[in-house]
Amino acid sequence: EQEQEWVEEDALGIYVVIQCSHSGSKKIKRLKFSREKFNEMQARLWWEENRVRIHEKYI
Repeated sequence: EQEQEWVEEDALGIYVVIQCSHSGSKKIKRLKFSREKFNEMQARLWWEENRVRIHEKYI
């Protein structure tokens, strides 16, 4: 069976790609940041500040 994958928009310009295995376990595959709203440094800082919240919300 194939893994499922979907995208959640956590906040404006921040997309969380979630993957769910056939056994039901979920993981965050990647984050996507809008280049219009975030440069690389802003994205890194946002992730440092929100990592725990994102894991609690989506995993």
